[in-house]
Amino acid sequence: MTSRLILFACLAMFWWLIKRDIAWRQGLSRAIWIPTLWVGILASRPLSTWLGFGGVREDLESATAGSPIDMLGYLSLIVAAAVVLNRRRLNWGVLINRNWPVFLFYGYLLVSVVWANNPFVSSKRWFKEFGNILVGLVILTEVNPEQALRAVFVRCGYLLIPLSLVFIRYFPDWGRRYNVHSGELEAIGVTFQKNSLGAMVLVCSLVILWDWFELQRTRHQQGGKKRRLDSGVRLALLAIAVYLLHLCDSKTSIVCLMMSAGILTATRLPLLRKRLAALSGLAVAGIAGFFILDQMFGIKEMVVQSLGRDMTFTGRTDVWQVLLKVGTDPLIGTGFCSFWDDPSFQSKLPYWVAFSAHNGYLEIYLGGGLVGLCLLAVMLGATGVRINRSLARGGDFAVMRFAVFVVTLIANISESNIAVMTPVGFLFLLAAIGQAGPERARQPAGASAARKPTGPSGGGEADEPAVCSQPSR
Repeated sequence: MTSRLILFACLAMFWWLIKRDIAWRQGLSRAIWIPTLWVGILASRPLSTWLGFGGVREDLESATAGSPIDMLGYLSLIVAAAVVLNRRRLNWGVLINRNWPVFLFYGYLLVSVVWANNPFVSSKRWFKEFGNILVGLVILTEVNPEQALRAVFVRCGYLLIPLSLVFIRYFPDWGRRYNVHSGELEAIGVTFQKNSLGAMVLVCSLVILWDWFELQRTRHQQGGKKRRLDSGVRLALLAIAVYLLHLCDSKTSIVCLMMSAGILTATRLPLLRKRLAALSGLAVAGIAGFFILDQMFGIKEMVVQSLGRDMTFTGRTDVWQVLLKVGTDPLIGTGFCSFWDDPSFQSKLPYWVAFSAHNGYLEIYLGGGLVGLCLLAVMLGATGVRINRSLARGGDFAVMRFAVFVVTLIANISESNIAVMTPVGFLFLLAAIGQAGPERARQPAGASAARKPTGPSGGGEADEPAVCSQPSR
């Protein structure tokens, strides 16, 4: 009885927070609920699991067949996003021209379904993955895309972060599970696996922290007591998020959150705030310095051991060695998302290698070969160049994009987050595309606040051409 009351209180608090957030963030269209639902599903569990029927099992047969409920849910959101973009008269020519590395990479993944083990299943998975771009564009074509992005992830965090704690503490059948390999009890919260819980906490916490900084920046323009309450709520959520990371012990998410939070915090310092253009150079210098120190003093091993791990990254290096020797086509791979349901390859894998390469770059190599890796490198390189240019122009969104870019590069070393339907991958696509809404000149905070007195300010990237005109409300 107590557990149910606590669950009810958690849901009631979520409803109250959502109402406050809607009242505060004026100027957003109702279409923003499309990506909010999308992220809520990506960051937690499939729709069929929440509904309690038509779910999937973690086996080869279910991985191939999929769930009709989940397919219908994803399809509905993708179609709704396409309708919204059509009403907003999105200029696909300009969008593709500006983001050609992203579309080239996804275009190759689409071509690769031709040589997949099951082209029909592979093409369905590609369509769902490409839905990330369509749904993300709903956010980026809002009049204030930065505000829309914060709204989506903060609102998901309002529900998923506290609910994960409630599940772990009061509903162990939902919030915990035994590891199939080690037999240890894991905290999984609203997700299916501890690293998935870490990824959910990572993306939501990163955007909540960004939103908290925005509240602090505009607190003199807003109602003092209300903004202090909202700031306190975000700090409480961040505290719960840190505790969840401690429970799930996802070292990848812990490291990524620490680094991204450090970037957001450091750029608030006046010395670095005036030199955002140097941020990329500092990052490159830091990476170079790390490798030099590692060669001299073995600093990498010291860092890994300080995190409570060994140099096998909890057995990941063994998984990588097995997968590299399994015999996939080195040039073009096995086809998009086809490796894990191909019986000829599965029969060669030991039982402890299960449905993930635990490395985003290796995952792309398995499905797309060296061609896929090269196109991924082009996409990442072009994204880095664009973000560096946006840093030169300044603005909080540029810093956030840079933080997400760093998180993506690091997270994919030990987890698969590229083109495999994860919240980290979705957030990366938003950072990579950056701006797809109508062109707006950057305004001072006071001007924006005068136009929307009850909502925070935000600015787009003014020097990029618009690819959408007159967004629908």
